[in-house]
Amino acid sequence: MSTAPTSATIPIEEFEIKLRETVEARGATYQRVKALILRFEDDASGADQDACTFSDWPNVLERIIAKVGQLSVSGARSLLIIAYIGHGIIDTESNGLQLIPENGSQKMPWSDIHELILACTFGFTQNLDVLAVLDCCYAGSAVRAGAKRTVQLLAAGGERSKVRSRTHGVSFTRRFLQAAFVLKNAGNLYVNVENIFGELQRLKPSKAPDAVHQIIGNAHPLVLPLNHLSPSNPGKNLEEPSSNETSVLFKISLAGRPSNVILKDFQQICKTIPPEFKITLERAYESNSVLLICRASWETFTRISATLDCVFVGAIKGPCLVHG
Repeated sequence: MSTAPTSATIPIEEFEIKLRETVEARGATYQRVKALILRFEDDASGADQDACTFSDWPNVLERIIAKVGQLSVSGARSLLIIAYIGHGIIDTESNGLQLIPENGSQKMPWSDIHELILACTFGFTQNLDVLAVLDCCYAGSAVRAGAKRTVQLLAAGGERSKVRSRTHGVSFTRRFLQAAFVLKNAGNLYVNVENIFGELQRLKPSKAPDAVHQIIGNAHPLVLPLNHLSPSNPGKNLEEPSSNETSVLFKISLAGRPSNVILKDFQQICKTIPPEFKITLERAYESNSVLLICRASWETFTRISATLDCVFVGAIKGPCLVHG
């Protein structure tokens, strides 16, 4: 998700091609899914009852390799989910995300896991997609350069955001599960990560930071199965969300034709894309190009901003307050 103050100008022809490719992309159905949940044993944030710990960092990397190896047996389309729940800091030397225990005795660089995922040399890696879920402070700083396979990141906050302790009632992990239950109860057996992210934002408590979704590598959608969710609802006793519905305001700059033609073509393109990717034109201004201010759902913005240079303006809850 781009939050840069400026965007490159895109030829209207290129915009149409990329937009159609993006909204028509469909995620694979995975034959094999493996999950690895990580936490430190010394943790006071409520991250207990998880699958393994960081007590032996090399062993964690070996566990990841083992999970990948298990997925490689069949050579089928596979998904590896890596989740970390706990504390995180920014390393002053590398400026990267460090995962730490409560007492700060260890500093485990997330880059070790990230590079391992991207540098896997198993013969089937073209069939492996990866979803990383990070519930820690500064989680957004985990983003690095891309890869040929699909790697996506869901983070509790941006690269400078602190996350309140789960003991105070704000839990990104519990919100993630609650979002999955909302989508499943709506009749969805499979959802893509953008759907989860959109629901995370709609369920966001007022004091929690915005979650972050990043696509690293190609923009192929990741599809998650919901049919095996436990019947218990993890959303009980969560703080009420700040709003039942929000959408995103973003801007995009188009060129290549006369301004009136660009505006007409843009409106026509938006009419022909699938309805679940609805884009509403709020304002249009003539500059060296045509600057368009648009509204879309979190899911739509997340998907199109992976391939188009869209600039995030803000999350909004209703219509424009200024009329005329």
